[in-house]
Amino acid sequence: MTPAVPRGAADEPIARLELGIPVERPLPSRASHTYSVSLRGGECALLTVDQRGIDLTIRVLDPAGTAVAEVDAESRKDGQEFVQVVAEEAAIYQVVVSARYPRDAAGSYAVRIDGIRLATESDRLLDKARRLETTIEPLRSTGKYADAAANLTEAAELAERALGADDPYLAALLTKLGTSLRSKGDLQQAEQSFRRGLAICESARGHDHPQTANALWLLASLRTAQDDYVQAEPMLQDAIGIFERTLGGDRPPVATMLSDLADVHGRRGDHKRERAELERAYAIVEQTLEPTDFQRMALVNNLGALYVSLKEYDRGEPLLIRALEAIERRFGTDNVRLANPLLNLAIIARERTQYSRALEYLERAYAVRERTLGAAHRDTASLLITIGNVHVASGEYALALDAYRRAQEVLEVAAGPYHSLTLLTLLGAARSYAAQGDVAHAVEYQTRVDQVLEKTIDFNLAIGSGRARLAFADDVLERTGRTISLSVGAASRDRPAAELTALVLLQRKGRVQDAMSSSLTTLRERLNDGDRHLFDQLTTTTSQLATLALQGPGKTPFPEYRQRLALLEERRGTLEAQASERSTEFRASSRPVTVAGVQALIPPAAVLVEFAVYEPFNPKGSTEADAHREARYVACVILHEGAVEVRDLGEAKAIDRAIGRFREAMRDPNRDPKPSARALDQIVMQPLRGLFGAGVTRLLLSPDGPLNLVPFEALIDRQQRYLIERYAINYLTTGRDLLRLQVTRSSKADALIVADPLFDEPEQVGGPVTAGRATGSRTRRSIVAADDLSGVHFAPLVSTASEARAIKALFPEATMLTGARATKAALVAVEGPRFLHVATHGFFLGPAAGVDNPLLRSGLALSGANVAPARRGPGVLTALEASNLNLWGTKLVTLSACDTGVGEIKNGEGVYGLRRAFFLAGAETLVMSLWSVTDNVTRDMMSAYYGGLRNGLGRGDALRQAQLAILGRVRTRHPFYWASFIQAGEWANLEGRR
Repeated sequence: MTPAVPRGAADEPIARLELGIPVERPLPSRASHTYSVSLRGGECALLTVDQRGIDLTIRVLDPAGTAVAEVDAESRKDGQEFVQVVAEEAAIYQVVVSARYPRDAAGSYAVRIDGIRLATESDRLLDKARRLETTIEPLRSTGKYADAAANLTEAAELAERALGADDPYLAALLTKLGTSLRSKGDLQQAEQSFRRGLAICESARGHDHPQTANALWLLASLRTAQDDYVQAEPMLQDAIGIFERTLGGDRPPVATMLSDLADVHGRRGDHKRERAELERAYAIVEQTLEPTDFQRMALVNNLGALYVSLKEYDRGEPLLIRALEAIERRFGTDNVRLANPLLNLAIIARERTQYSRALEYLERAYAVRERTLGAAHRDTASLLITIGNVHVASGEYALALDAYRRAQEVLEVAAGPYHSLTLLTLLGAARSYAAQGDVAHAVEYQTRVDQVLEKTIDFNLAIGSGRARLAFADDVLERTGRTISLSVGAASRDRPAAELTALVLLQRKGRVQDAMSSSLTTLRERLNDGDRHLFDQLTTTTSQLATLALQGPGKTPFPEYRQRLALLEERRGTLEAQASERSTEFRASSRPVTVAGVQALIPPAAVLVEFAVYEPFNPKGSTEADAHREARYVACVILHEGAVEVRDLGEAKAIDRAIGRFREAMRDPNRDPKPSARALDQIVMQPLRGLFGAGVTRLLLSPDGPLNLVPFEALIDRQQRYLIERYAINYLTTGRDLLRLQVTRSSKADALIVADPLFDEPEQVGGPVTAGRATGSRTRRSIVAADDLSGVHFAPLVSTASEARAIKALFPEATMLTGARATKAALVAVEGPRFLHVATHGFFLGPAAGVDNPLLRSGLALSGANVAPARRGPGVLTALEASNLNLWGTKLVTLSACDTGVGEIKNGEGVYGLRRAFFLAGAETLVMSLWSVTDNVTRDMMSAYYGGLRNGLGRGDALRQAQLAILGRVRTRHPFYWASFIQAGEWANLEGRR
């Protein structure tokens, strides 16, 4: 009996496909074409669909209208899809051809039956695998991830039996299986599935193929979920690049990957890039996807969530409501996908003090996650943190503490003790106690917060890139602000709170700089072959520990997870001890930081002042705006013995304005410097001097923010005396430097003096001069405002030659390179000279240069700098290149040029430019300038400075004596002449004696 011919929706006959007769048709936007294929029992039909300018999806329906296969293996607009239909009994199947993305422009296609044969065992296995695959999306949409994973596991086994172990269809099933395993919480199995699928794609398709990119993306997304941003980011960028090359930059898969890349940057605190990527992704899906497409719903939600995190609630709320309503229409009112928009809408309601509405949203979100994922799932428990935050905002602190406690009990097991979610439970508890006025418990929990945060900082910096480290450090600043706020607020009379603030500042200031300078990769280059294996083991163990700690236990039983952590911690400690024995450089960077340890190293007649810019946190704030105030400065005063004192100094904006006025006065010898110098002293030093004690004669200052550009020597006290007349002043990136400076370093070569470079070819020396003059003398040029160096001509610096000769006379063993010998190549080749003196022009270009890295926008001009301006490389040493010099063992680097101490200021990190670069390279001490310097006065100062060093004075005291001598002259009493240069790092003499 011949089966009846099916009819279409308008009762018109459906086109029938005949063996060997191809059908070629255009496909308008949003259209679909249906064909019938008539088969006898036991037959298998093989079809090919040629895509011509449009990406197609082909669905196969059985006589009952149930999907038995969905094929979309070729995501490019031109290519072929291969379809197989197996009939167990005589039947008419439907083949539906439609656009993968209905909004795509019209294209065309050709469909044909290539052959009909008796089904083989492999055909039947593959058909069963396809049928199982069609069950996955309904199961996932209802949260039945375990069932979806079971069906995909079976489908993958069937496909492997039918096609072999290296077929692209098997790879597609494996990546889908990994997604379901990840949703189910089996992260290790998910990763294995993703990696196997990726390996098959690489082998069968090649690297530059959309299916390979898809597998890369899914693996990267898993790494992101496990807080492993180091691996995730390059994989995502690689996947996006493949898709852009093979599909174009405006396709939906690119949008999905951009969204995940934005997630990586958001988690690392790089919100500028996060926003740009999400907004680009949103623009793509708005143009290419239907409102009913879940990918579009997810992007709408993610962009709304970003606006919430940026406190742009009026922009975020409409997007979140759209996402919520779209999910409800497609998946129902109790689907787990509703939780994310509900969570973000709750945050908006909380910020608008609509607490009842916020809790309604959250309770609904908690219910759907608990029903689908279970109460012990970390995503479910994470909602308790936001519930606690609502209770804090409404003043219900007991309820908040209960919510945080419940969340912590789950998250310490489900996410791990160092996960960001676990940390939030401790932060919430600390805030609740502080808001209640329970100082003891507030300090106890804030201490626990900082202990966990110290670990997570260590782990993140161990495996992060330079940019990722900086973004993470910026994110940590807010947490640091909470600790400082507690010590100057509710716990202002609590000694443990003050010591906690001191510890946090000592541990965190300049932390990224330390991570960069003690990089095992850089250090490894300086080791002998015998020691490299040890450091490779340490690098591997540290990476394993950081990854395990940050990603959490997953499905590993918690006791087993804790044991693995403990074993890796123990192994890392053993390797660090061995590395410290073999390398003084490593030992200097790995000493534990404690307040008592730093105090013991402060000379009895000295005081350490840690300045910090912080964001005040009000634990009783009902909204984010109420909780976070405008940035302020704080100072932590630490003496050799006695209690630590913490003092708030005032609003950062006002202090920064005072710094600006002070620097303007310092840079102009025709302006009276005293009013601005006295005004700044009243703000930042006068409130602290009463804490110093009568015997203090040396200030160890660790500035922050724009204070890094202030020579404190030029401030004026109540007695109208410059501070240089009362104190010896030395600068540190952080008081933690005192620990680092205890490690003895041996110089590897005699001193090196580089001066008076030949910037031009010999016949050009008489050409135009663009360097300015100050009081009749040539200025050592600083290029600060220029966009690039293409239009800059570096003028000769005649006095630097006599400066070099004067130093050479004092240190005859030194090597002196001047003129054509003062080259970049000579500097790059140095290895630990006793001291390095460079007298030339410096530059720091503004952000308009189009280069993100500030180390590429600053540098020194050397021989040949004016030759071929379009390719300055051979005559210019950038700060990035300077950071790679081998200066371990170099006692002193003097940059006798203009503005060598300026650069891009990072709160909590210092100045990124030449200042940072030479410390990264290993220099113990750096003498640098904070504004343009006059050539002949600088020559006299440097001659006096090195004379003091030759006579055994300290690296700081010798500079002070030289400056006091210039201050004593009537014509050069203005700080413009003597205060430009400051000394940072070790202040002992060249023999190491203080």
